[in-house]
Amino acid sequence: MPINLNLRPGGYLEVDNRPAGGQHFEADTYTCSHCQTVVILNPSRTRERYKCSGCSHHVCDNCAAKRVAGEPCKTYAQYVDERLEQAVRHPDSGTLILP
Repeated sequence: MPINLNLRPGGYLEVDNRPAGGQHFEADTYTCSHCQTVVILNPSRTRERYKCSGCSHHVCDNCAAKRVAGEPCKTYAQYVDERLEQAVRHPDSGTLILP
């Protein structure tokens, strides 16, 4: 099946284990803008995906739970920018840049 990436706003996953006697699986994916986790969309899911009101992106269930609990919206790009600015401002602090 040819993949037309122009039709998919996110990504696409295909796992083909048929040559080894397994199954063939295909699903759409998206990347959480808060933590960069790749989310595999379950076509059988009945509840809606959480869309962050801060960045207007769909986020994974873990980040959605944090937002519902009151954490502010912070995209992964914002987090990286903050850490890099901190490392530039305080180069001798031994800042280790980790997510």
